[in-house]
Amino acid sequence: METLIYLIYSMIGVLVGGLFSVLPGMHVLNFVGIGVFIYLALPLDVLALTMIFLGMLIGYIVVGLIQTTYMGLPDDSTRYFAFPNQKLLMYGRGHEAVVVAGIGAVSAALMLMMLAPLSSTIFPIFRRLTTPHLHWILIGTVTYLLQSEWPKDWGSRAKTRFGRLKDGWASLSAGWAVFFLSMMMGFIIMNISILAPQRAFQNLMPVVVGFFGVSYMLMNLISRAKIPEQKVGNDIYMKKMDFLRGSSSGFLGGMFAAFEPVVTAGPGMKLSAHATGTSGDSQFMISGGAGRFAYYVGGFFFLWVPLLHLTRKALGMITSLMYQPTVESEFWLFMAAIAMGTAFSFILLVFLSKRIAKVITKINFQMLSLILLSVIIGLVWGFSATSDYNPLLLVATILITAGLLFVGFNALLRLIDHLRRRSGWPIYLLAVIGMVLLFFAVETLLLQPGGVIEGIRAMIILTIATGIGLMPLTFRTMWTNTLLGYFFPLMLNMAGLSAGIVVTLGVY
Repeated sequence: METLIYLIYSMIGVLVGGLFSVLPGMHVLNFVGIGVFIYLALPLDVLALTMIFLGMLIGYIVVGLIQTTYMGLPDDSTRYFAFPNQKLLMYGRGHEAVVVAGIGAVSAALMLMMLAPLSSTIFPIFRRLTTPHLHWILIGTVTYLLQSEWPKDWGSRAKTRFGRLKDGWASLSAGWAVFFLSMMMGFIIMNISILAPQRAFQNLMPVVVGFFGVSYMLMNLISRAKIPEQKVGNDIYMKKMDFLRGSSSGFLGGMFAAFEPVVTAGPGMKLSAHATGTSGDSQFMISGGAGRFAYYVGGFFFLWVPLLHLTRKALGMITSLMYQPTVESEFWLFMAAIAMGTAFSFILLVFLSKRIAKVITKINFQMLSLILLSVIIGLVWGFSATSDYNPLLLVATILITAGLLFVGFNALLRLIDHLRRRSGWPIYLLAVIGMVLLFFAVETLLLQPGGVIEGIRAMIILTIATGIGLMPLTFRTMWTNTLLGYFFPLMLNMAGLSAGIVVTLGVY
């Protein structure tokens, strides 16, 4: 009976995580904060909280594929296969793209369950073999990925040799610049306390949202793209070989990224794609879904493996501070929760995708982008600025912030339009200024003055990260360079090479 109750907790987590994952800009660390609120509001033991964490994680991984396809908001793990998904969306096959990627995630769950009986034997051996060599494995991974930033064909045919050389190096140098700027940002944020200590676990949120959320929403607003009518059916076009190659490649890359510290899903899947010769849109989408699942759940899975208890990735590290599995039965409870949670989340994915596909063309896409942009900035402000983690205060802060931002952004867009026509612009200029003043007046009433300062700091980080995140979209470079560069200081620290750089930069 007790086991069934824990499994029900995990299903609740899947439902909450799945519904929140449709919102853009949400990340795993944000779900940890939501889980803490649930833990504080309800009398739960720590094992129940970890089951909720697991459910939220699975819901985020599987149901979150909806936002990647329909709303154009990939994160680091889904950037790898975003373009095939969105290509099918523009062909009216967005639901099919969502289901294909979801099948990849389910395949990764099946492979993880097949690996579970051998995990306590295999992974301790891998750990002993790789630990002495982690520094050069990680730096070698970065070097390979930077070398794989090949020049892109811009369609330009310059007449001079210098012109052709300039065209060839445009995207390549931009990709390296993204890595360098992200690395400098990582050195600063990881060594200087930007947010207050009680908000430290949200330090990564403005960075991730800026890299992958705000930047893409701004491009959506500029591009004025229109989503065509979507075809919703039960037929999925996928070859057996595409399924086998895609799922195995994604699982391999995701587990490599989960097992090695610092490496994220994007680089792991790119390495496995090169190693296995993954090609074609179907293989890329399947491997992306499988790699995403293997990376996030695999990183949490290692904490529960008997005789291993390896803390990898954010969720595993945070959970290990509160709870450590002690008996083998807890490992099998964890695996049962994965099986049930994956099945439930896939059903939820198909159900929501069909409903969204039927209404997405009836929605003003620019207005939707504007609403989503307001929501994700509101989330960053709310989680960063709320003085204490009272759930009601947090929700009120996020809703009021998002509402004021929406009105302000809408007035700003109208101001830009009217400035072009030179008519009526003073009214909209006053509206924008009024929204800014009203925003700070309301937020100061809601929050302590210190909270407002923390929120402003988070907004500065968000703005810088957005600027860096716009570069891959503008120059068609690899998006993996953003988080790869951001976490590169950790790799140098593991190799004992970061101290001199930190002193030189003065960030200590």
